[in-house]
Parts: sequence; C-alpha cells; structure tokens
Amino acid sequence: MTERENLGGSPRASTSTKVALYLQLDCYQRLKPLLCISLLSLLLLPLSLSCHSQSRRKELREDYKTVVETDINNANENIANLLQNTSCPALKHKLHNCRVSTDRDFVSSLHLLSCKMKKLSVSHTDKLVRSLLNSLGCHCPVEKPTREPTVRLTKRTATRRRRRNQQKTRRETKKLCKSKAILSAMTRCYQMLNSMQMAS
Repeated sequence: MTERENLGGSPRASTSTKVALYLQLDCYQRLKPLLCISLLSLLLLPLSLSCHSQSRRKELREDYKTVVETDINNANENIANLLQNTSCPALKHKLHNCRVSTDRDFVSSLHLLSCKMKKLSVSHTDKLVRSLLNSLGCHCPVEKPTREPTVRLTKRTATRRRRRNQQKTRRETKKLCKSKAILSAMTRCYQMLNSMQMAS
C-alpha cells in the first residue's frame, strides 16, 4: 500500500481531512516545508471571528441602556485619567465601520470591536468586554499564550533597565490609545442604533 493510499483509505476520515492530507503529501513532495505549513494553515483556518448569534438590535439596545453604556463610560473615564497629558496619534489602520442595517451586521460590527479590545488585554476594559460578549451571545477566538522571555542570570545595567521600562511604558500607552479609539467606535455604533429607533 502506498503512502497516498494509506492516508486516504480510512473510512472514518472526513472528506476535508482527506483533502488536507493529500495536499500535505503533494506539498511536501513539491514545495518547501515552510511554504506547505502556510498553505495548510490557510486551508484549515476556521472563520474564527464568525458569530452565529440570534441577538436582535432591540435586545442589544436594551442591554446598552442597562449595562453596556455604564461599562463604556467607566472604561472611558479610567483610560482618560491614565492618558492625561498624553496625545494619542492617529491609528495606522482605520477601525471597522459600524453597520446597523440588519441584526447580523450590527452584531458582526460590535463583535469585531469587542475582540480587538479583548486582544489588547487592558484591565480597565475587561468588564466591558465581558458585558458586550454576553449581550451579543458571542465569544472571541482563544489567543495562544505568549512565551515568556528567558531572563539570563547576568547583571543588568541601570541603562538597560531604564530602556526596557521606557519601551514597556510606550507599549502600554499605545494600547491605551487604541482602546480609547475602539471605545469611541463602540459608542458611535450604539448612537447609530439609537438614531434608527428614533427615526422609525
């Protein structure tokens, strides 16, 4: 039995699994291994940010009035206090434009913003992210844990420590600025939703 026949011969293997295995075999025979890994990752990558929520705009509007609005205001206030005397630069990549024409569009827009916020791991927005995801009935893809850098048992100079602290401060400020922009985008989403209700 050839290797190709062995890979695809199991009656329990799904069609997608068989296709992936055949592609893997051909790929490794013809292309470089690193390129194969990239191609297979794209092939098997799920729609991780898809959300099949049944939440409706009317329900989400009520959640905003009772819970989400307070959490957004609290997060805004906390981040504004931390960014006192700090000027945030414009974002390099514009945030996703909010769409409210259908229930699915609105859920998708807020879901994307919520997961962007969660990925930043800013403690002052944790409660807001939980409230939003509960309201939407969605979840974010699980992030792979980052490997902690290995610290060599050598004496660090004061200059190195100072440089490392400065870099950490810049990273934290950048995350806070991005969180502030996402909060503004979330607020605009709900404002658009409320405007639709008033117009109807």
